[in-house]
Amino acid sequence: MLTYGNKVEIYTRRQTGETINSISSRFKVHKSDIKYLIRLIDYHGLEIVKPTKRKIYSNEFKEQAINRILIDGDSIKSVAIELGLSCDKILRTWVKYYLQNGNTLKKDNKGCFSMKKTIKATNTPKSTEEQLKEENLYLKAENEYLKKLKALAQNSKK
Repeated sequence: MLTYGNKVEIYTRRQTGETINSISSRFKVHKSDIKYLIRLIDYHGLEIVKPTKRKIYSNEFKEQAINRILIDGDSIKSVAIELGLSCDKILRTWVKYYLQNGNTLKKDNKGCFSMKKTIKATNTPKSTEEQLKEENLYLKAENEYLKKLKALAQNSKK
């Protein structure tokens, strides 16, 4: 995850002529993400990459963006840049969800998802038969080990 300072540095390095490949390897960020960031800052200025609270987009906003892609034929990246989205993957996810779920958008869940409590099956007591089978396997393995150890001891005495 890039900090605000990293984003500014990436932008200034590109403006001074450094190649996208070298910036990509220096910050360990994919070239397409670097290109997107530079286009975003070119369009909106450095204010767009300042840290803010999590943005919540209305369903109307999402539908308008999706319609620009599906109906008007605009590219996902160009629409995402115009809207000032931090990355085009946000819009790509909206479109994918919209198409998969019968042209409806989900309600945006804020915060973390609650974890479902599950009962661990490993804590259940084993039946007597299962315990005996495990003990039998253990004793067979121990017996084989002792036989091999005895054979090795006899070979070393010779």
